[in-house]
Amino acid sequence: MTHRASLSVVLALGLALIIGPGPAALALTEEETKRAEALIPLLDGEQEFWAIGEFVHIGPPAIPVLAKGLRHPSRRVRINAIETMSMIKDKAAVPFLDAVAANEEEIPAVREKALRVAVRMDPLRAVSALQAMAKDPSETIRNAVVSESRFVKDKAVIDLLITLLADNSSSVADGAFRTLWNFTGRMVEGQDFAQSTKEERLAWAKNWARWWTDNRDQFQFAPDRPAGPPPIMIPPGGFPMPPGEKPIQPPPENY
Repeated sequence: MTHRASLSVVLALGLALIIGPGPAALALTEEETKRAEALIPLLDGEQEFWAIGEFVHIGPPAIPVLAKGLRHPSRRVRINAIETMSMIKDKAAVPFLDAVAANEEEIPAVREKALRVAVRMDPLRAVSALQAMAKDPSETIRNAVVSESRFVKDKAVIDLLITLLADNSSSVADGAFRTLWNFTGRMVEGQDFAQSTKEERLAWAKNWARWWTDNRDQFQFAPDRPAGPPPIMIPPGGFPMPPGEKPIQPPPENY
């Protein structure tokens, strides 16, 4: 072998090490798949931590097997399958997690966990699941949508949150407003979504929709604002005194 050929082989091997194994090398053999599938029932019971460790040791090739665990009758198995996917940290799990999150036949606790893990793994890819879950009849699920939307900086999420400002639940609407405030910093005097009627929420949502139409094209996501509720807007002249209460007098001066 010539010096040039040897150099080419070394460079090729180095590139392979950088890129990593190809798809065929990552796939489990038939025997390995059967062994991994045998671990699924163990995700519920005394050996669940050992089973989780085995899946984590297998790594990304275990994702298709764990996806089967998402359909297991045991709630504990499904929860631990999601937890294991979060520990493996491979984005190939996101479509499976999105499907669980959007499945109305699944229990809310499993759906919320699936959404949370999917959003943390790949926020922008979770938009479709958020959109599907925003129409869910469960208030708990819709509240999960406005909460997890905080981590998804996509203009489609702004559209989604503005729609949820008119939600039948004031809790969901207030959560949507808080997430919108975190993204935009916009507040409108008199809009208190926590203490609002459905009619007020509909009107306020239209106000936000008009603002968004005017600002969508040039809008840029700013760095996250400090955690916590939006600041209270003080009306001109301050808040009125409650009926029957006297103004607080300053302490007497000592001469």
